[in-house]
Amino acid sequence: MVKIQPKTLFVGKNLIFLPTCHSTNDIAAEIIQKSEFIDGSVIITEHQSAGKGQRGNKWESKPGENLLLSIILKTDFLKIQNQFYLSICTAVAVAEAIQSFGYKNIKIKWPNDIYILEKKTGGILIENSLIGNKMNHSIIGIGINLNQKVFENPRATSLIMSDSNIFNTIELLAERICEFFESNFENLKRNNSAIILEKYLNNLFGMNELRKFIAKGMIFEGKITGINNAGMLEIESDSGQKYYDIKEIEYLFNEKE
Repeated sequence: MVKIQPKTLFVGKNLIFLPTCHSTNDIAAEIIQKSEFIDGSVIITEHQSAGKGQRGNKWESKPGENLLLSIILKTDFLKIQNQFYLSICTAVAVAEAIQSFGYKNIKIKWPNDIYILEKKTGGILIENSLIGNKMNHSIIGIGINLNQKVFENPRATSLIMSDSNIFNTIELLAERICEFFESNFENLKRNNSAIILEKYLNNLFGMNELRKFIAKGMIFEGKITGINNAGMLEIESDSGQKYYDIKEIEYLFNEKE
């Protein structure tokens, strides 16, 4: 049984705990369809049988070892063209929450994966609902590898593998994420998106570093210099400055890492 008491005004005040479920994002969608949801509701499970990642990938997680949650939010204040700022807001909040415990080398890999050095320890999946040309509500799914030590994916890691000396629990991490998320979300509501963007770029994996990428089947070296308002990645290379969408570019990693 997971219980949390975050120091927030509304995020996480209504907690729905499920020992197991197919996906917390799917449960959140079912709640929205059935009734008027409570803004800031958080759904937590110890095991997802069909956890989802970005681009339709499956999220690998052993039962009871990691944090798996979804937040339901009213986002009708946010313009459709600015919806990527919700992704930025969430990634910053998760990174700050983890860093607040003392973990080092925490970075946000564009668009919103959480990395420790060259390996992934967390992911975010946001599903927005629109009415006409306006945002209505959003479901924010967050998965953090906390105590798992064995992964099928060689590019995956966990917080305990990063630093086993830092004591942490699912409850503590969930509370801290709720607190940091609410703080950043309030900035988004107050149109202080520049503050969130600055924190995002300061924590962006590979920012201003010469790295290898692949786009349209071609490998090239370049530096990430920022993102545009649509959330596209800005890279400067020998061919000049270009912008890339999520499916248009991939990072290349050193396999010995």
